Amino acid sequence: MIKAVKRMQHRTMSSSHSLPFSQCDSELRLPQMIDNSPSMSVLLVTYNHAKFVAQALDSVLMQQANFEFEIVAVDDCSTDGTLAILQDYEKQHSQLRVLLSPTNLGISRNYQRGFAACRGEYIAVLEGDDYWISPRKLQATSAFLDRNPRCSFCFHRVIRHDQHPESVAVYPAYWTAEQILTVNELASGNFIGGFSTCVYRRETIAALKPQLWELDIREWFFNIVVAKNGPIGFVPQILSVYRAHPEGIWSLKPLSTTLPEMLRLIDCYNEFLDFRFTKEFETFRHTLPSGIDNSRASVRVRIFTAYWRIWIWIASWLPVRVKRILKQMIQ
Repeated sequence: MIKAVKRMQHRTMSSSHSLPFSQCDSELRLPQMIDNSPSMSVLLVTYNHAKFVAQALDSVLMQQANFEFEIVAVDDCSTDGTLAILQDYEKQHSQLRVLLSPTNLGISRNYQRGFAACRGEYIAVLEGDDYWISPRKLQATSAFLDRNPRCSFCFHRVIRHDQHPESVAVYPAYWTAEQILTVNELASGNFIGGFSTCVYRRETIAALKPQLWELDIREWFFNIVVAKNGPIGFVPQILSVYRAHPEGIWSLKPLSTTLPEMLRLIDCYNEFLDFRFTKEFETFRHTLPSGIDNSRASVRVRIFTAYWRIWIWIASWLPVRVKRILKQMIQ
């Protein structure tokens, strides 16, 4: 069990903080842990989340744990009032530090500086448009990592809430017991429901190559890189909500938009990972349609596209071992 530490008597910084950050400085420098460092850091990542961020913050502040935790909010030059909400919360809650940026850094650099500012042994990520639904989220995930020191990070089940049209689904749907999974299994297909389900070891994040932050950070690929340092732990409780909305990076974009981007990212990360997971990535590629025509499609093409969307969605729920069995049956 993580040792409970005393609450910091004085904040190390006051008001909101703008950290100097160079686009060319790709090295991640985490602050050294000291005796009064919190056991857990919550990294809240925001960009134009004014409609959602208060709910995200409230879900962190309701956490009940037998250790101290800090909240580090990194805002990427939002233009919709997100920063004002963060600063208002900062005035009321001493464990919250808001790091602002005078320019838009992009998702990769914003994550980089956020991780660099965290001081806890573990780092729980929450994106500003998601929220946690259990007050024991931090306690459950930190206890899992304490019991499983080989794991580089852990994740848990999540409710996906689609707003257009309105629907909800649990992801992964049928995983109800703790598991230890491998990086090869993750490279064969993503089974993690977003950054907001993940809790990382701080030392593992510190060991990542600086060149990683020059790539476009997306949770599937980022987690493959992290899992090279140790297996992945699965906590079966449903502890958060992933909100799928039109402003999201992926969630409600058409397949014709996301598919080319997914294939580009596979190529970029395959090279970054020294082609170690070429076989797994190729296996995943074969589950995708070969191409999407943006022009007025025939009825046959529209049916084909709808079929693959449904198949990818269903397949993403299944455990990796089940998918392998099904693949053998249809080959």
